[in-house]
Order: sequence, then C-alpha cells, then structure tokens
Amino acid sequence: MIKYLRLLYIYLIIFVIASCNSEDIDQVGFSNIGDTTLVVLKLNKEIFDTIDNNRKNNISEGDPFTIIESKRERDKLQITLTYGGGCKEHAFEIIWDGIVYTNDPCKMNLIIIHRGNNDNCEALITDTININLNELIGNIAYKDNCAYHIYSTYNFSENPDIIIDAIN
Repeated sequence: MIKYLRLLYIYLIIFVIASCNSEDIDQVGFSNIGDTTLVVLKLNKEIFDTIDNNRKNNISEGDPFTIIESKRERDKLQITLTYGGGCKEHAFEIIWDGIVYTNDPCKMNLIIIHRGNNDNCEALITDTININLNELIGNIAYKDNCAYHIYSTYNFSENPDIIIDAIN
C-alpha cells in the first residue's frame, strides 16, 4: 500500500510541475493546417519583446519562410506562405505582445516564428495560416479598428513584412 501511495505522490508532483510550465500558460489557441503543420497562438509580452529585440539586432529565430499574400475574412487573418521541407512536421507560432497602439493609425504587432524541426528536405511547401483573432486578441473593439503589422523573425527592419488593414 505504501508503495502505491509513493507512486501516486510522484505522479502528483510530476503533474504539478508539468502544469506550471510557463510555455503552456501563454498559449491561447492552436490549429492544424494540413497533416503536418501546426499553428500556435501566444499572448506573451516578455517572449514577444525578447524575439522582437533579437530581430532588430539581426538575430533570427526559427527557420526561414516567405509570406506570399495575406487577407482578412471577418475574425480571421489568412497568411499564405512558403517554406522548404516536406519530410517532418512544421509549426508556426504567432505571438502578440498584448499592446494596442491607439495613436493614429491604430495597430497591433504580431511576430511569426517558423519551427521546421531540422527538416532538410527540399520541397517548396505552400500553406495558409489562419489566425483566429477571437482566440488571440479577444472580442475587443480594437480587433476590427486596428491594422495588424506582421513581422517574421528574419525581418531585421522596422517595417513589417505585411500590414493587414482594419475592417472599419
């Protein structure tokens, strides 16, 4: 009986530690595109600021990709992009710092990170990421009234890769 209680105690400790993982706390949503690509939405100012500062200092994170086009349909941002690979699962992280810049023009900044899992295959993959604004931003008035400035971690300039205009 004591053996089972110890085992239960160990499982409980592991569960508590795993539940307190800070990377999971900031995840606000996720979705799959195709069979091998995952999109993770995060709201975390600290992570955003670190990646944005690195980006501005020519330090990229993740793997390269190219944004082909973007558009907005109601509460979704759709970003079509290409990247190399084809043999392993890929993931994209969309990170928002939680800040709405209300000075004219109103905007919100997002960063996209591509996680290619060391996929050395050479196929050119084209995917469309759907960002659910209700999951990431919430149902606030600024969601429709502001533009979205989207940066890749390989963009070292002050200018966003793309700007998706406000609805209103």
